[in-house]
Amino acid sequence: MQLDLFNQGQPSKTPTPTPLATFRPALADLPPPPPPVTIAIPARHPHQATKPTPPESRPANRRYAPLQTNPHRAAHDIAEAVEAAWHGAHGGNRLEIPAGVIAALALWPLRGADAPLVAHWWLGLGDEDFLTALRECWARWWIQRPDLIDRATPLHRWLEDERPEPNRIRAVRAAARAALTGGLLHLTSAAPDFGGNSDADVLGAVITVMRARGARDVLAEFHTPPELSELMARFLLTDEPPTPGMKFNDPCSGTGGMYRAAAQHLRERGSNPHDFGWAMTDIDPLAAAGAAVNAILWDLGPHVLVACADTLTEGDPYVRAATEWRESHARRDGIVEGARFLVRIRRLEAGLTSAA
Repeated sequence: MQLDLFNQGQPSKTPTPTPLATFRPALADLPPPPPPVTIAIPARHPHQATKPTPPESRPANRRYAPLQTNPHRAAHDIAEAVEAAWHGAHGGNRLEIPAGVIAALALWPLRGADAPLVAHWWLGLGDEDFLTALRECWARWWIQRPDLIDRATPLHRWLEDERPEPNRIRAVRAAARAALTGGLLHLTSAAPDFGGNSDADVLGAVITVMRARGARDVLAEFHTPPELSELMARFLLTDEPPTPGMKFNDPCSGTGGMYRAAAQHLRERGSNPHDFGWAMTDIDPLAAAGAAVNAILWDLGPHVLVACADTLTEGDPYVRAATEWRESHARRDGIVEGARFLVRIRRLEAGLTSAA
């Protein structure tokens, strides 16, 4: 819709104001990126003369913020939208809950070109189905990477409450809607055409934005700007070209921003992050949990250790982290084998029943 600002000649008959477009279901009409989504803004001054534009074949969705070309800016905008939605719904001060919701949505396997449809599916779920889908997402990844999901326990422990308070559910849904309509699934998609594995640290942005400045000062948390991380990674990995088998160690990793930049740089050089070892440590359990989730989102590979410890007092926390890694996999293997045994018993019982 275009305003005619130069119509100062003879007065003419004021045209009939164009009615506001009806709001459509969230993301229902959104074409997949990378082409930017044009959002039509209805006229706010109906008394001014207007010239209607020809109707589009696919109406723009006014409830969706198109993904920006700068993924770091987009991640920050998503984090601010999540914070506003969470506090607007009176979600409280447990920031691990909205961070856990964003982590689960980002871990959802169907993304890429299907991101608008998946987002619409999430937004159409009822409260019970929504919480069930979150639990199943965490369970799916626990089967594949029990070491990382166990480290990310602060992000999903709240889901153990089978009957959360209605106010909490409203806040959770509000945070999820803000992230989904802000383009979260596009930003975290695995396909290079839809953001790449390591283009942004959404969890780091969410934790940083939602945590009060006073709390960050007490914890001595200083978020390294992503552009600086990328510059440092290029300097460090260019002077000494990495060779497969090398191990990287970040004793104060936060949510892993330096490794995001390093993995991105390795892929640009034709290397596979799976061929390297990645060790991360942070004293903050929530930051360590975010690093564990990011290791999956950024596809760092199987050789990842995430420790939650104070490296100044513990020294080398990776001995304990390696022990926890083995315990997580042993616990997963025991549960899976027990489930397989139960399935065999039930099949045997069903066979005996049918034979009788």
